[in-house]
Amino acid sequence: MVSTSAPKLDKPGAGLPFFEWAVANYILVPMRMRTTSIQQALDEFKDEAAQIEKMSASLSLTELTEKRLIPRLRGLEDSSRFWSVAMALEHLIIVNTRALRLVKSLSNGIAPDGKSSTADVKPAGEINASEIVANFHSNSTRYLTAMTDLKIEAHPSVKFSHPWFGQMNAREWVLFAAPHMRIHRNQIDEIIKRL
Repeated sequence: MVSTSAPKLDKPGAGLPFFEWAVANYILVPMRMRTTSIQQALDEFKDEAAQIEKMSASLSLTELTEKRLIPRLRGLEDSSRFWSVAMALEHLIIVNTRALRLVKSLSNGIAPDGKSSTADVKPAGEINASEIVANFHSNSTRYLTAMTDLKIEAHPSVKFSHPWFGQMNAREWVLFAAPHMRIHRNQIDEIIKRL
């Protein structure tokens, strides 16, 4: 049976289970940082964006906006398990817009004030679903185009803290983007299965 009523979930920003976080923090993320080039990361981002867009484009407005409870996936906070496809797209637009602004700043040798928070990038769920897929496409294209013009590795010691993985420079933020997109592609797939 498909659940459409609001479940009781952890609050936004609660993070990942400790073991999952530790594996990601001490094994998966460092391995990716050692083995992935910026161009590979941007190619992966482009591929993930295309897959997400293809999955979402054929959905009706009702299907885009219906929330579904999904199992907690690896890399996904508990608070993100009851979203609609439109909410997942809205989240990706928010994160990718902020990431682009951050990478531009770090690439220019400027570490922004403040700190990042997963709670701050949760979707409001009040977006125009009829435009969300087109907005996601435009946002992804803008991200990729802008990244090609940046000197991403110019200031490797200038960093900004990720809420789960600590201090990261511009290159590391770029390398992190595609795996983040993959997590939400899997989330969207699970939502669609339950529509």
